[in-house]
Amino acid sequence: MGSLLLALAAGLVAAFRGVPPAFSALLAVASLAVLAVAALALGLGQKAASAELGRESEGKAESRLEEAAAARSRLAGMRLPQAEVASARDLLVLEAGSFIEGCRRARSYDPGAVEAIVGALDLVDAWLKAADEGSIERRFDVENAAPFPDAARRTAESLREKAALVAARRASVTGELSGADRIAIEEELK
Repeated sequence: MGSLLLALAAGLVAAFRGVPPAFSALLAVASLAVLAVAALALGLGQKAASAELGRESEGKAESRLEEAAAARSRLAGMRLPQAEVASARDLLVLEAGSFIEGCRRARSYDPGAVEAIVGALDLVDAWLKAADEGSIERRFDVENAAPFPDAARRTAESLREKAALVAARRASVTGELSGADRIAIEEELK
C-alpha cells in the first residue's frame, strides 16, 4: 500500500510541475515497479506479515494462558473432601503453574495442555456434583439414580494423567530437558 501511495504521489508531483500527463503516469508506474522490486529484495512485506502474525500469535497465546490460569486458580481454591482426588488436583495445579510460567517466558503455549487444565476443572466439577448427589441420596435414603462406581479413584487417575500431559507439553514448549535427559547428557560427556 505504501509503495502504491508513493508511486501515485510521484506521478502527481510530476504532473503539478508541468510534466506531460503521459510521462507523469509513466513515472508513477516506474516508481511503483522500483518500489515493489526494492520491497521484494529487502523482504519488507514478508517481515511485516511475519511481525503481524507474531503479534497475533502472542495475543492468542496470552489469551489462552489467561484461560488456563483462571482454571488453575479455581482448581486450587476448591475444597475437596477426598484426599486422593485432592492430592491429584494439587499435582495438576503445580504442573499447570509451571506450564503457564514457562509458556509466558517462551511467549508460546500448547493448546493440548491448556485444554487439559480447563478439562480438569470440568472433571472436578462433575465429580463434586456426583458426590453431592450421592450424599443427598444417602441422606434421604433414595436409590442412586446415576451410579458412578470408583468415582474418586477414576477422577484422581484422570487428574494425574492430565498433570503428566501438562508436564510433558511444558517441556516441549519451553525446550526444557527432563532431569533424566540432563543426567544422561552429563554422563555421556564424561
